[in-house]
Amino acid sequence: MKTIIIGNGDINNYDIVREYFDGAYIIACDGGLRHCRAMMIVPNIMVGDFDSADKSDVAFYEEMGVLRKSYPARKDMTDMEIALEAALEKNSEEIYIVGGLGTRFDHSLANIHILIKTIRKGVRTYLLDEHNIITLVEDSIEIIGEKGQTVSLIPLTTEVTGIETKNMEYPLYNRTLTVGSSIGISNVMTKKEAFISVKGGILIVIMSKE
Repeated sequence: MKTIIIGNGDINNYDIVREYFDGAYIIACDGGLRHCRAMMIVPNIMVGDFDSADKSDVAFYEEMGVLRKSYPARKDMTDMEIALEAALEKNSEEIYIVGGLGTRFDHSLANIHILIKTIRKGVRTYLLDEHNIITLVEDSIEIIGEKGQTVSLIPLTTEVTGIETKNMEYPLYNRTLTVGSSIGISNVMTKKEAFISVKGGILIVIMSKE
């Protein structure tokens, strides 16, 4: 099953993210309800402490019968992490997070880190907006994009070993990347498909569009 989590971050072009919604289980994360309403999407469930959600949006979806799971404002997880846990509880096979990036860099960075929860359960998860698609790799991945598209590889763990790439302008063979170096920034796809594998550690893969 594919799950979409809609957060309260920036979504400046709804047309770009709409393609991910077909056939998906949809989780509205707190203030992400505003995006649901703007896109005229009915989520399957809404979760969070609802401190950033407009009360009229909450009432609108409650009247439609959307299940609401509320949490206290003082808690040990962000609303996005709660939503991610809910997606895993539904046995999601793929998870896409939209509205998970924005002006709050602390939240954006935390949303990358919590993706560790999903890859350790074998669930591929993507954090995306109109400019970036972000995922984590601790084994291997085939990415689909465009020839000439920028792809950056950034270690999330202290080091990532045994990195190999295919169909990239600057190929890596059994390479180690360590925190504190920018060497993995701005590689380029030479075909529409590229392959990345690692032997140890966790790698952040960012596909970017200008």
